[in-house]
Amino acid sequence: MKSLPTQLPIFIQVAKTGSFASAARALGISPPAVSKAIGKLEEEWQVKLFLRSSHSLSLTQVGQQLFDSLTPSVEAIQSTIEQVTDDSSSVTGKLKINLPASSIGQEHILPLILEFMQENTEISCDLRFDDRVVDLVEHGFDLGIGTSINQDSRLIARPLFEVSIGMYASKDYLARKGTPKTLQELEQHDCIPVRSLTSGRFHSWRLKEGEQFKLYEPKGRLEVNHFKAAKEAALKGAGIVCLGSWMFDDELERGEIVPIMQPFWGESIPVWLYYSSREFLPTRVRALIDFLVANIHKVAS
Repeated sequence: MKSLPTQLPIFIQVAKTGSFASAARALGISPPAVSKAIGKLEEEWQVKLFLRSSHSLSLTQVGQQLFDSLTPSVEAIQSTIEQVTDDSSSVTGKLKINLPASSIGQEHILPLILEFMQENTEISCDLRFDDRVVDLVEHGFDLGIGTSINQDSRLIARPLFEVSIGMYASKDYLARKGTPKTLQELEQHDCIPVRSLTSGRFHSWRLKEGEQFKLYEPKGRLEVNHFKAAKEAALKGAGIVCLGSWMFDDELERGEIVPIMQPFWGESIPVWLYYSSREFLPTRVRALIDFLVANIHKVAS
């Protein structure tokens, strides 16, 4: 019976990242060492694991089959190692967290994480601000927060708080164009559609008409692919946006932006805290989850 090749962890990291260079950075070794390890593995097994070109790297059918078979076992081993080495009496180690790039992440959640770090001085955090829906397990995140989550059976999601989504315009725009009162009148206005960074399609507006909800397709002369850009454009009088109320907290207080057509606003949406459903969670992850749940009232009304 042959022993397991020592190159398997390198293979798994390359398969996860899709890049020799990225795998090398994650493993703390050089790209040539990664390439040599993969080459040796392919030579020993007499199989092609990756399709290489000057611009891309992808798994072969055999490589994909190997990766799919190995990943659950490796995750179980990593979980077991953490379980037997984790000291439940202390909160230490590094947390990798995915947060929205919007003000939810930067103005609502970031202050709580900083407070958590002040109380737990042995904790370090790697925060990634990204509005796209990312795969927590694939990218090695301990937990994520956002209004949309990857529908993955390996995840547990719990609501932190709810936010409203509504239509807004600047006083300048409304003075020039008037204030729409119905969805028919809205058709005659400059809306600002936002294109999804993930799918490339425009986000529909979920609006209420009577007792029914409908998806409204906004149209306008200006199209953007980021919610913050839509916000800035609206503040400068470019048109009407449909965005989360949290994005306009300060501007509403200063009277720089006006909520419009409020009877047509859709229902509030939850902001989710989500994390791996594996049986064992490291103490540091559990501690942060408990802290956020207990203290979210400080930043969310």
